[in-house]
Amino acid sequence: MKKILSILLALAMLASLTVPAFADEPDYTTGTPWLCVDLDGVVTADTPADLKDNFALAVNKDKILALEIPEGYSSAGTVMDVNLKQMEDVRNMFLGDAPEGHDARLAYDLFQLMMDWDSRNALGVTPLKEAIAPLEAINSVEELSTYFVETRDEDELASLYYAGSSQDQLDSNRHVLEVSDVGLLLGDSAEYEKLTDYGAIKKEAITELARKMLVKLGYTEDEAQRKIDNCFAFETMLAPALYTNEDQRKPDYLEKILNFCSHDEMKEAEGPLPILEDLAATGYPETDRYQVTNPDGLKKLIELYTDENLPLIKDFLIVRGTVGSAGELDRECYEWKYAANNAISGASGMLDDETAFSNSVAGTLAWPVAQLYTQTYLKQEDKDRIMDMMNEILDAYHGIIEEADFLSDATREKAIEKLDAIEPRSLYPDSWDKYNCDGLDFDGPENGGTLWEASRRITAYLIAKSIKEFPEPVDKEKWPMPPTIVNCFYDWTSNTITILGAFAQGGLYSSDMSDEELLARLGCVIGHEISHGFDSTGAQFDKNGNMASWWTEEDYAAFLERNRKMADYYNAMHPWEGQDFYGSIMTGEAGADMAGMKAVLRIAAEKENFDYDAFFRSFAGLWLEKDTLQSVYSSINDVHPMSYLRINCTLQQFDEFLNCYGITEGDGMYLAPEDRVIVW
Repeated sequence: MKKILSILLALAMLASLTVPAFADEPDYTTGTPWLCVDLDGVVTADTPADLKDNFALAVNKDKILALEIPEGYSSAGTVMDVNLKQMEDVRNMFLGDAPEGHDARLAYDLFQLMMDWDSRNALGVTPLKEAIAPLEAINSVEELSTYFVETRDEDELASLYYAGSSQDQLDSNRHVLEVSDVGLLLGDSAEYEKLTDYGAIKKEAITELARKMLVKLGYTEDEAQRKIDNCFAFETMLAPALYTNEDQRKPDYLEKILNFCSHDEMKEAEGPLPILEDLAATGYPETDRYQVTNPDGLKKLIELYTDENLPLIKDFLIVRGTVGSAGELDRECYEWKYAANNAISGASGMLDDETAFSNSVAGTLAWPVAQLYTQTYLKQEDKDRIMDMMNEILDAYHGIIEEADFLSDATREKAIEKLDAIEPRSLYPDSWDKYNCDGLDFDGPENGGTLWEASRRITAYLIAKSIKEFPEPVDKEKWPMPPTIVNCFYDWTSNTITILGAFAQGGLYSSDMSDEELLARLGCVIGHEISHGFDSTGAQFDKNGNMASWWTEEDYAAFLERNRKMADYYNAMHPWEGQDFYGSIMTGEAGADMAGMKAVLRIAAEKENFDYDAFFRSFAGLWLEKDTLQSVYSSINDVHPMSYLRINCTLQQFDEFLNCYGITEGDGMYLAPEDRVIVW
């Protein structure tokens, strides 16, 4: 699901089409084959709207015109309304007296520490200064290696690499020690070769935040700018060896990162970097299997890890740590961080502290908050009803696989086995025994605690928990996300689909919805998630959650060809003239939209007097959305199609839709049978 995997709290600065001036401002009304109706300001009262030409616009036009992007956010619409409800619900949980119980009290105390501006302002940037001091004192890469080994992970300002526990995709029941890249400030390594307009917005916002923070820490303006320049210079040298965002979102990325080695091979591969020593000092045991997700990135890092580059490396760590820590410090730093996020997202204004911090706690101490949220807002009868829906749509999906004409009997049998093994999960776990925070403690404000110290205690606790669980089999019964997140998902490694409690709310689900509304909203989402088990990524995993082929060679080639055709279909579209989409990264999500719709239409066909017009209009309402320009730029690079495409591209694949409205050749919503791209 798009923009739902937890709502970003700080989004802001620009709305509508009031955007940073680009050298050649495009005409945003030149989208093909349809107007990009998601972009704020594109649709006006005079914009012609005919459901045969642009269904997303025709059905949603009046609502689009009425939508206003709320302060603190970069989008508005059906899904955002559910996010807003979740934010308010979580906020209200923290406004009463302290709750009973160890875990709930931890969440309450963390919220109070965030709200304690007197203590936060009194501390100022002192904790950050103390964290920077050891780095500034380093005079050689040998001393830097000692810093990485001897400094507790929770006290490290930043790192050059990630080294820790991950799930082994070839044997999803076990953990593996993974060594991977830490990422870059601009997010996409492609930005360092050719800076895009959106990349320039990010860089300016990050630079301004870093400059203010570094000056506040005591550096001169010139020293601050030099550190920022050094940081970006080091990232620029590193970037060519790192995967681009497009690389990471392609289905073959999972295969590319499966690079395993023994302990001795890892020792040789790490060069002068203290990776194994660092892992041992953290508490991980020596093992016979390590995963290096990007060998080229590791080689480049080793090449750059020299005394000559030490000033760049130190400033890389200092700037990243400073930018990352700003939100935990005093009010001034917090507002600077907020403004930077605002500039990047295009939102305006700020959330009130209670809303921002209660939901920040829900992200940091997810399961204590999730249990309280479940007890307060979620109902067993809704859990049961949604579980019944999930099972009904799973049954309907059998027909899709059985009728897939590109599958041999051998592959079809394996696909059915995988489908039958999918476990549906509805709203919240049946038991909370696996989700406690035993062993975690920190002082609240009444006992002199600070947000900085509590954050480090939580980090230390999570690392210790990871170390403890590393030798044990992966617990696939544990939910990877809490019910407080407005999301739903398919998990390849456990072969499960989950509809989280905060998602099944408001315009996405209510107990009094008609069959048409229910199938168009939550039903299509459930079908979408099932489809991920058979999309271009899910197809690489078997029924047990292991990355292993269950296809014949011929069938898989046909499957890839169908995905290629879909990629070409999206590559031919443009949100505005001169701006491309990236079809190669969209086939999984787009294909899931279409297959989910196909599954639900099979159910609709069995219902007497089913109102297809109401169904299709409700589906269009599911993806009602209005975005800032920055949010649209982010969406263009996302694996999910933009919302107006999720409506139009999905619906034009189906005769039920075309026949409902008498859409024929020459209409903008018409797609000839031979041009349709649905994979399943």
